[in-house]
Amino acid sequence: MALLTLTTSHQLKEVATNLNIVDVTGDGKNNIVVSSISGSLRVYDFIGGKPALKEIASLSNITPISSFGIGDVTGNGIRDFVVGGLDNTLRVISLKGKKLEIKGNTPLGNLPTAVVVANLMDDAKAEVIVATNDKALRCYGWFGTFLDKLAHKVVDKPVFSMMPLFIDGTPYARFVFGDDSETLFVYQYADDRLHQIGDAKVNGEVNLVATGRVTNGRVDEVATISNGRHVSLFGVASKPIETLARIRAPGNVTSMKVGEILKESRSPGQVIVSMANTKLSILALEGREFFEEASLKTGGKGAEPLVAFGDINGDGNIEIVQAVGNMLHFVTGDT
Repeated sequence: MALLTLTTSHQLKEVATNLNIVDVTGDGKNNIVVSSISGSLRVYDFIGGKPALKEIASLSNITPISSFGIGDVTGNGIRDFVVGGLDNTLRVISLKGKKLEIKGNTPLGNLPTAVVVANLMDDAKAEVIVATNDKALRCYGWFGTFLDKLAHKVVDKPVFSMMPLFIDGTPYARFVFGDDSETLFVYQYADDRLHQIGDAKVNGEVNLVATGRVTNGRVDEVATISNGRHVSLFGVASKPIETLARIRAPGNVTSMKVGEILKESRSPGQVIVSMANTKLSILALEGREFFEEASLKTGGKGAEPLVAFGDINGDGNIEIVQAVGNMLHFVTGDT
């Protein structure tokens, strides 16, 4: 059984609405990326101690963000931020020196509810898939100074959670999403269209999806949260899609990620969930069952606690970051 330890906390000026850990500057060290309800986007370096963070770039006074994606859209080797705003606009934001700047605005006509950024074709630039509240999926590519629409598809239900699906040895990614029809869908872009290539029934309305490696196979596994508490893991490497494990969380799950968090575990990768009561739980797969490898409750109740993980201090170990309101909690795991 692993032990999770709360090592430090950092108070932000605003309530966090999106939390990501990713190498933004290209220096090999992961940064912490936070957006707020007031319409700001900030990039931090973790320096430890008090204060725990150093802001390296920010952008303020943009429309509050409803959906968020990260990837190299412009093809310059540096990850961009693609944000959907409450003003029905998709924005590409890039880091230039120590500043964040808007590279392009794309009016959508409807509220963006989910964004995926991934290389859906075999080229240097990532494409953007955005879901909107009119039940549409739109695929965009970057053409010098703007996003141009490549494909459009109307689905049966609105989509609120969507993630890329990566496959080793394949130059393109697919993407997955779920909806309140109690179904998980796998899609692919090809021939100027968005194609459904697989689906699976889930035990309840799908609230969240996350992708990553749990079994260390060629294809990402897909984790879903349905009806707020049901955690399911699916294998999509073959047809039909296979249900690998299911478990009921003790509280409502508000955020979820998949990947290698603990070096010594029952499975190569794990599923980490953050619940409304601020409990963090790391689930590992053994056979056909989930087992809780570690857990920690960081504080009182939070509206929608967020979670992310990565090596934020460059020591080769994984740290967990949980956002609860305007507080960031930093957690380490020991086995």
